[in-house]
Amino acid sequence: MTLENNDSDFNQDWYDEYLDHYEFEQPKKGQILEGEILRINEDAIVVGIGQKRDAIVPVKDLNRIDREILEKYSVGDRVLVSVIYIPGGDKDLLVSLSQGIEYESWKSAEEFLAEESLIELEVVGHNKGGLLVSFESLQGFVPASQVPEIRQIQDRQRAQRVKEDLVGSLLMLKVIEVDRPRRRLVFSALTALEAKRKQRLQELEIGQIFHKARVANVVKFGVFVDLEGVDGLVHLSELDWERVKHPSELFKVGDEIDVQILDIDVEKERVSLSRKGLLPNPWMIFSEAHHPGETLRGKVTRVMDFGAFVELTPGIVGLVHATEVGYSAGGDPQQVVKAGEIVLVRILEIDAERERVSLSMRRVPKDIQIAWMSEEFDSGATSTEPEDNEAPPE
Repeated sequence: MTLENNDSDFNQDWYDEYLDHYEFEQPKKGQILEGEILRINEDAIVVGIGQKRDAIVPVKDLNRIDREILEKYSVGDRVLVSVIYIPGGDKDLLVSLSQGIEYESWKSAEEFLAEESLIELEVVGHNKGGLLVSFESLQGFVPASQVPEIRQIQDRQRAQRVKEDLVGSLLMLKVIEVDRPRRRLVFSALTALEAKRKQRLQELEIGQIFHKARVANVVKFGVFVDLEGVDGLVHLSELDWERVKHPSELFKVGDEIDVQILDIDVEKERVSLSRKGLLPNPWMIFSEAHHPGETLRGKVTRVMDFGAFVELTPGIVGLVHATEVGYSAGGDPQQVVKAGEIVLVRILEIDAERERVSLSMRRVPKDIQIAWMSEEFDSGATSTEPEDNEAPPE
C-alpha cells in the first residue's frame, strides 16, 4: 500500500516536474497560431492554443469583426489567431481573431490566384481608378480597364455614372494580383469573362439546340446570338430556306430565335449556328407534294447561258437547262425567256437531298401550253406578276 502511494506520488511529481521543465516554444508577436475556442464571453473569447497558457481575444479586437461573422463561431471551433501581446510570467496571451480571419482571406485569395478560379463578388464602392469589391474579410480592387462596362468609356462623367450603377451588383471576377505586404488584392472582370467564355465553349456540343436565344447583333453577313455567355453566328445562308438579302429583313437586336449548333472552334472561339435547320424543309415538303412529269407554272428568276432558273414555290428554284428551254432543243436561253417572266414547266427530276429540281419547258405538250396561255390571257394576268402556283389542267 505504501509502495503504491509512493509510486503514485512519484508519478504525479514526475508529471508536474515535466510540465515545469518542458519549454513550450515561445510565441512571437505577429505569429499565426491555430487554436480551439474554449469560451465565448461578451467582452472576450478564450482560445486554447496547446500551451500552458490560454489566449484571449479582447473586446477591442472583437469590435473589428462583423457581427454576422462573430455569430457563426461556437465553442469547439478551430480558428486562427495572431499574437498581438506577450505578457510576462504565466499570464494569458492577447491575440487577434480579426487578423486571423484576415490571414485566412489572404490565403484564400492566393488559392484563387493559383487555381485561376472564378468568383462572384459584390461591388461595394468605387474610386477614381475603378470598383471596390468585398472578398471575405478583405476589400479588393477592380481597375476600370478590367471592367467591360466602363473600360472603353472616355467621358469621365458617364464612367462615373456607370460605376455608381454597378454598386450593389454582383460581378464575375478572377484574381490577377495578390500582394499581402502591400495589401493589394486586384481582380479582373475582363479576364473572368474570357475564362468563362472558354469554359462555356467546352460545354457546348454540335447539334445542341437553343430555344428563344437572344439576338445580340445584326450584321450584313448574319446575326450573332447569345448562347448564355458565348456568341454564335447564324450565317446569312443559314437564316432561312428562302433567300435573304439582309438579316435585318428578319431580325433586330433583342429578338428571340431558335438555333442549332453546326460547328464549334474552341481555339478561334467561334460557334456556327443554323436557324434554317430547325424550320420545315421546303424541299422535303415539295418532294412529297409533287412528282416527275407534273406540270407547274413558275417565275423565271435568272437567265444564264446554260439555262434558266425558275422559282416554283417560295424557296424552291429549279433549273431549265439550255437544251430544255425552247422547242428546238437548242439556242440561247436569253433569247427565249427573261427574268420575271411566268412560264409553264414540266418536272423532270426531284432531288430533295441535294436541293435540286430539273425542269423542262419544251417537254410541256403544246396543247397544254396553248390552253394555259389562253387562261392567262383571259384572266388578265401579266407575265411578271405570278399568282399562286397551281398545276394547269392536263
